[in-house]
Amino acid sequence: MPTTSNGFENNRNHDYINNDIGIIFEDLHDENVLTQNVVLYFIDTVFYFTDFFEDNSSL
Repeated sequence: MPTTSNGFENNRNHDYINNDIGIIFEDLHDENVLTQNVVLYFIDTVFYFTDFFEDNSSL
């Protein structure tokens, strides 16, 4: 699958994954992301963190 310039790969319909940082976005498309005053608003988008994110988090 092609990777975008920010490292996310479109792995299924409107789902994206970045294995380098361990984040998955599901149902991410133009009708679910709105902007106002340079702020992104996500509607009905699901965010997941993989084990890689958890293992490499400095929280």
